[in-house]
Amino acid sequence: MNKPLIQRFQDYLLTSGLTVGDTIPKEMELAEIFNVTRGDIREVIQHFAQLGLLKRVKRRGTIIQELNNEDLNRSFAFCLQMGGFYFEEMKEMRMILESAIAPLIISRITPKNLEKLEQNLAEQQNSLDDSLRFEELDSQFHVLLFSCCHNRVLSLFTNILPILFQKKYRERLLSRSWREIGYHSHCRLVEVLRERDLEQFTKLILQHIMPT
Repeated sequence: MNKPLIQRFQDYLLTSGLTVGDTIPKEMELAEIFNVTRGDIREVIQHFAQLGLLKRVKRRGTIIQELNNEDLNRSFAFCLQMGGFYFEEMKEMRMILESAIAPLIISRITPKNLEKLEQNLAEQQNSLDDSLRFEELDSQFHVLLFSCCHNRVLSLFTNILPILFQKKYRERLLSRSWREIGYHSHCRLVEVLRERDLEQFTKLILQHIMPT
């Protein structure tokens, strides 16, 4: 793959004024713009199509499409896992983010968000004897906190959670006593969310993440 051409084409898309739903120029026209062969351009278009950014539409040509959240999450998660980042780096980012978004959570949380958190807590309580299921629910609880912000960009950072919740990082937290501590900590977080107590929520979220 011609990486310089990919970068040039990426810059072109960013500066062309084209947006979601617009049709990009035809292959021959692009080949002239970039002074390359039509085959080179076709490869570049296929590359961006695989990323979910471009899509060929019959009788229209190639359009810029809205990025699918699932595809974006998958790509972002893959980059994090393959990027050689250290556990402590990711944990530090998690602590910063989850405390920094506290004002958004407090101001934007809806009754539906609270209901989902409470359902999660009920499942946690029923899974205290099931380490694997409890770990899934623990991670899901924090994904739900991010969803309270109603911000799609912030939700991308929840992709760090499955990495941090890998068994190799959680060995010492897999006992029932630790699950009980985690469950009661989650319950307290939901309590202060109901009260919309920003100061207490920020304090509790940091206390909750620190030992993990």
